[in-house]
Amino acid sequence: MSTMNKSASTSVTIDSVTSETLVSEVAPTKSDTTVIANNKDCISLAAESTASEQNDATKSCSTSYTGWSDNDEPRMFDQEKEEKGCKEIVNALTYEELEAMPDQNMPLRHLRADKGDIKKAVKRIKHAIKWRQDFGVDKIIRAATNPSTDEEKEIHSILKHESSPGKMYVRNHDNSKRAILYMFPVKENTNHRKHNIMHLVYTLERAIACTEKNHLEKMVIIMDFKNWKMKHSAPMATTKETIHILQECYVERMSRVYFTNAPLIFSTFWNMIKVFVDPETKKKIVFCSGKAGEEELKRNFDETKVDACALGTSDLRAFDVDQYFGTPFDETFDELP
Repeated sequence: MSTMNKSASTSVTIDSVTSETLVSEVAPTKSDTTVIANNKDCISLAAESTASEQNDATKSCSTSYTGWSDNDEPRMFDQEKEEKGCKEIVNALTYEELEAMPDQNMPLRHLRADKGDIKKAVKRIKHAIKWRQDFGVDKIIRAATNPSTDEEKEIHSILKHESSPGKMYVRNHDNSKRAILYMFPVKENTNHRKHNIMHLVYTLERAIACTEKNHLEKMVIIMDFKNWKMKHSAPMATTKETIHILQECYVERMSRVYFTNAPLIFSTFWNMIKVFVDPETKKKIVFCSGKAGEEELKRNFDETKVDACALGTSDLRAFDVDQYFGTPFDETFDELP
């Protein structure tokens, strides 16, 4: 299993905690009453059985999450400790919660995010799963990719409108093959809190899909503040919800966040909101200014594939919302090899 290189810069502090992939690989086994073929079958059987049988089926379902498949993220702990910790987290979840997980690596990400604290990891993963259900993340993805109901078509329209000025989208990858999520606050076109958050969630999910195809789990974010003024700052409620979602609902999904072209006035806004940013997230934020900032960008990005805000040198194609939504979900806009 490979280990990502960690770069040091005199102007920034970076501490990126990474993750390992869990994959369910259970051979079908027969008993008197059930046949468990995989996690989904296990959950369905548990839902249809009696209370006693549900307990048995849930235990079997939990057991099926012990399979492992290495990816290119380094471990935080040794394999034995991570496997044991993930089993404890999985055993603390109901079969409904297991079914609602977006992928099988979620327990491991929470184990690492909470530095092996099982009790805390269980509490946070339950919160994240419930949030996904309440917010309708799966519905947003369906609406973006293949809307079929009137509600999904309406969401699709909202997402395209939010995306239209190119204020937030996924484009190409960094030198470690992590998808790059761009944010341009100056291009905000609605300031509609619910729609803004829906758009954020859609973009995060797409960046994750574009990263996972390269056997990684963490994206990078480039947030450009060129021409930014205080009038461009998002409402505090939207800002706090955004921070909460990134920290609590998408744990271990960010490798680094690069702030580029931040004007002096931005420091005022940053001082207002940084109290809501936890210490681990702060360690991942890179203020790219001066020579050290330039070196940081050049070290981590191919200048022919990134926007000018990250010292890109190529004349990249202008963002086109129709092309973006017409591209497969796990491909970035104008993706270059």
